[in-house]
Amino acid sequence: MDLPIAFSGLVLLIALTVWGLTVLLGWLIRRRLVQEYERLGESTSEEMLDELETAYSPRQTVRIHTQVEYLPYVFERVREITENGFDDKQMLSLLERIETHRPNERRQAVFPIEVSGKRSDLHFQWTRDASDRIELRVIAAPRIARALREQKKKIPKAVLAR
Repeated sequence: MDLPIAFSGLVLLIALTVWGLTVLLGWLIRRRLVQEYERLGESTSEEMLDELETAYSPRQTVRIHTQVEYLPYVFERVREITENGFDDKQMLSLLERIETHRPNERRQAVFPIEVSGKRSDLHFQWTRDASDRIELRVIAAPRIARALREQKKKIPKAVLAR
């Protein structure tokens, strides 16, 4: 009779030890998961600096008044300078949007791009009149703005009807 009582005591001791270890392991895992969850909103200092650099990168504005048919030359010049972010598909999509929107409405588009290894945004704002004249305003990195000013000299200006 002593053997079954000793054996049941040993089984009870093992069961309590396993239960205690399971509770301890569960508590440690839960604590680790809560810490990971709370850290999700935090960023590393490098991520914060990259975000600030993108948000406050220098930008310049260029205004171009021209006919719709000359816009592909303007956009091609922008595409040549950007290393990433304004490819052929986006350029064609933007041209299509400009050609199909109704006159006398202001529209805009923003493209995240990379120029000289730095991330930036490329803002296009345009207005189209009934005679297919476009007033295009481009807010971009200084390198793109300089190239657009050079390109602006090469394209005909929109003829203003009076």
